Amino acid sequence: MNNLVVDYSDGDVSIYDNVKNLKEISPLKPLVNLVVMCTSGSMKMVIGGRTSVVKTDDVMFCPSCVCIDDYTLTSDFECKMLCMSDRIIQTLLHDKYLVWNDAVYMSQLNVVSMSEVCKEEFSFYYALIQSKIKNHRKNSNEIMHALIRSLLLELCNIIESTQQNYDDERKQSQGRMLFNRFIRIVAASEVKRQPITHYAGMLAITPKYLTMLCLKYSNKTASDWIVQYTKEDIRFYLRNSNLSIKEVSARLGFANMSHFGSYVRKHLGASPSDFRRGR
Repeated sequence: MNNLVVDYSDGDVSIYDNVKNLKEISPLKPLVNLVVMCTSGSMKMVIGGRTSVVKTDDVMFCPSCVCIDDYTLTSDFECKMLCMSDRIIQTLLHDKYLVWNDAVYMSQLNVVSMSEVCKEEFSFYYALIQSKIKNHRKNSNEIMHALIRSLLLELCNIIESTQQNYDDERKQSQGRMLFNRFIRIVAASEVKRQPITHYAGMLAITPKYLTMLCLKYSNKTASDWIVQYTKEDIRFYLRNSNLSIKEVSARLGFANMSHFGSYVRKHLGASPSDFRRGR
């Protein structure tokens, strides 16, 4: 991505405008999630081994750690690209996060077309985002994230309407159903930091098979998903609740404060008290 000029970046979100030189960085295996909005021309590519075509007014989705290769771009191709960490997507989408997972991991939905109404709405969102990029003020990151959340929710609506037309047999394969159930179980569990054997048992499969399914459909292990959801619970309770650190530790299933402190330092880079204070 060093060949491209970034218009906005805050550690969890980056925005690239007028992207024209993707040929120079092929192949690409981003460690972030991509939302690419084609504004002119078209691009044919292979995403995760599947051929997709993006044309004017299409939106392309690509989850993290999936290889994009074999670009064929028209001379007038232009797009706007939104790059987001796994954490920020989960944080911004909340309950709609499963819609994203269902689309990009299980249905492997990579490209959707926008209606005239959607294009008009997206133009308004992007005008606001451009304004915030140009005028950095107090709480600008929070405002930017609020705008991007609204944009993502609109995309989820498009995804849900598009998925209704997808092949039911492909969406309901046994492996996809099991992976989907695993994500839903983890998301709904109050204590998410459980052994893989715990979740595998609930699905009546072996831990090895569960991890294989996770790698197949998301390029992440079952442990990666458990850690990701656990970290988001920790972030929420430390930053957005009045619970004491001891109470947060107990609620999330940690045996003691020492273990909780070590886990937070390892995965969030600060002690629980420092993280709560925003350090």
